[in-house]
Amino acid sequence: MEAYFMSHLTENHKIPPIFTINMSNTELVFFGKPGSFSHIVAEQIAGDSKLVSRDTVREVFDYVKKNKSRRGIVPIENSSGGMIEQTVDNLVNDSGLVIEEEYAINVKLALLGKEGRPIKKIYSHFAPFHHCQKWLKNHYPEAVQSIVDSTSAAAQNAAREDFAAAIGPISAAAKYQLDALHYPIGDSEENLTQFFLLGHGRTKPKNPQQTSLSVVLKNKVGSLCSFLTPFAAEKINLKRIMSQPIMGQPNNYIFFVGVEAPIDDEAMQKAMEAVRPFCKEIRVLGSYPVHPPFES
Repeated sequence: MEAYFMSHLTENHKIPPIFTINMSNTELVFFGKPGSFSHIVAEQIAGDSKLVSRDTVREVFDYVKKNKSRRGIVPIENSSGGMIEQTVDNLVNDSGLVIEEEYAINVKLALLGKEGRPIKKIYSHFAPFHHCQKWLKNHYPEAVQSIVDSTSAAAQNAAREDFAAAIGPISAAAKYQLDALHYPIGDSEENLTQFFLLGHGRTKPKNPQQTSLSVVLKNKVGSLCSFLTPFAAEKINLKRIMSQPIMGQPNNYIFFVGVEAPIDDEAMQKAMEAVRPFCKEIRVLGSYPVHPPFES
């Protein structure tokens, strides 16, 4: 079924597993170290899978590609920090992997550190920093903010340094022998992070709801407008759209497009047929179910 997709067209908050793809006897690779939000999602859907951590999004892609029994969890979007560029970059550059499911987590952040010690430096991923800027300005205006690859890496750094703290999930406190100095923190109550389950597309998904596309448009006036119009005509909403430069081709771009329709939907098929004349290349990166968010 691979061709079907790749055609060129905290402990206290545990919930029952919600996966629809059989995860038995596989490795489930997650971004970041234990305690990261990707790890929290992976724990919920792992079933009997062995959990494996990788420090970067690229390493997750590379590890999963090496064995068709493996799957990976990577973040795709945060409601405060926006799209995760590393994930988009790996998806659109023909990674060979398929988006099999989408999950989400209602993120609640904590400031983690060592009780009674002054805080001179705060570590976190860029998305939590973005969500907490006003809070940090009010509470720790003098602290240096240092961006790292994941919230779990931030917690590791805070555990190693005497006058450092980290922003991340409260569950990371116990894993890294830190105290939850403030919880919850942030500039608003709503903070949703969405994740893709990546695999090799060996089975057709159950009840797909959305489709992700990789699109290279012809470099002509109105190409983007012409691409968008058929979806509007078929009353199909585009959830995400992000452009990336194509390496070695100045002023040419590849678009990552999230569509709120399954690939087999009749209206979706009509829209796809209508946009082909405006595209140099169009690839289906996955058509997949979208699960309701759970708590962190």
